Amino acid sequence: MFYARASTTFSPVPPGGAGHLKESDSTEGEGILDSKYIVTDIDAVESFGGEKPEDGTWKPLRAKLGIEAFGVNAFIGRETGSRVIEEHTEEGSAHQELYVVLAGSARFELADEKIEAKTGSLVFIADPTVKRTAFALEPNTTVLAVGAAAGSVFTPSSWDNPYTS
Repeated sequence: MFYARASTTFSPVPPGGAGHLKESDSTEGEGILDSKYIVTDIDAVESFGGEKPEDGTWKPLRAKLGIEAFGVNAFIGRETGSRVIEEHTEEGSAHQELYVVLAGSARFELADEKIEAKTGSLVFIADPTVKRTAFALEPNTTVLAVGAAAGSVFTPSSWDNPYTS
């Protein structure tokens, strides 16, 4: 369940974003228009992907919470060896990225280097041209990714919102 603070009342924020509350198969409730903050749990955010055990799952936190200033997503490797972060660069967006290992541990592959990161580790990639990926070293490894281009207004990537596709 999502809760947002708007003035002095609490209102549920729906799993599909502001506009309606979805629980089970029913739709009811109210949307949040001018919330000051939202409190939730990563597990409450819908997961995408992960159809095969070796695939990681994606939790689109930015889209779900309505964040517009920066990109932020969570990625989970359900099994040891699952890919947590897809191999990519940020050349097209010029984003710098910070990865935070929230649970478990992961092996990051940054260009030609392999780095093991345990719970609580911060992996910051300032250079958008660095090829990066990460794999779970433990079941249920969870990595938070935060990114934006330095000195620019943030623009979400085209793939970043599954709720509008």
